[in-house]
Amino acid sequence: MSAHYGSTFGPPKWLNEHPELRSRGIELAAPLKPFCAWKTHCSPWSPNYVVKVVPPGCEEVEIYEQLHRLSPASPNHTLPCDVISSGTQQPFLIMPFVDKILDYADNSKWDLILMLDTFRQVLEGIEFLHHLNIAHMDMYDGQVLVADERLAGVHKKLEAGKVYIIDFDASKRLERGPGHQHAIELPRCNCKPPLDMTRFDPYSWDVYCTGKMFDHTVKWSYSDRPLPWIVRRYIDWLIGDERGCTTVCRCRPSARRARQVLSVIIYWTRIWGQCANLVARGRSLRRTETRPT
Repeated sequence: MSAHYGSTFGPPKWLNEHPELRSRGIELAAPLKPFCAWKTHCSPWSPNYVVKVVPPGCEEVEIYEQLHRLSPASPNHTLPCDVISSGTQQPFLIMPFVDKILDYADNSKWDLILMLDTFRQVLEGIEFLHHLNIAHMDMYDGQVLVADERLAGVHKKLEAGKVYIIDFDASKRLERGPGHQHAIELPRCNCKPPLDMTRFDPYSWDVYCTGKMFDHTVKWSYSDRPLPWIVRRYIDWLIGDERGCTTVCRCRPSARRARQVLSVIIYWTRIWGQCANLVARGRSLRRTETRPT
């Protein structure tokens, strides 16, 4: 769909004519989120961009500015972008267009280790936010992007294979950190709360939503094959057995604990895979040696 000034879903005129977009040759072509975010024409040979108008009354600009002042290296999984303050108009973000996690999962190279390491990066990014007393509050698969080698070659600030967490318009900067923060009102978000809860420990809510996102991702990527039992058990542990906590929640692990346990699972999965390969190689050699000449 080509955006034009009279279109219901097209960008506002002031945005499409903004000097920052014109100086970069950015022409918005299709909506990503109605009345909020638009992208340029997709081209495999030139940089593609997303422009998002920051909704009023949220902390997204302040959060991006805080995160961008820190080192961009992991565990910081903030997408490189430019925050543009447009005077009397709403601020907006100019960011590279990057594939969502489900697009990345729909790839022949997506094996168990790569999937688990992608999940580990997600948790590392959530843990980093929580360390800064930032709760994302709206984690789902649309908020997790993964840059492949082609995108990293076009957008020099991107790192191939790295997970990026986006959209902080529902996020909260809190006075207390994980293990000390009581429940707060949940914003409008994509994940349905358990037990019809309206208040939640915000850090535990992030882990719950991340567990639900992992569950959705493995159902997508393992739709035609059995899911390893350890992955199923791990995701169920993240989602937890919600008891309706109204203060500090203990129904699931912290992001830090979840990341630590997943790192151990990845380590032993690699060891198991290496042992299995050695056994298979040994059997193959024995069959070759006993084959009649």
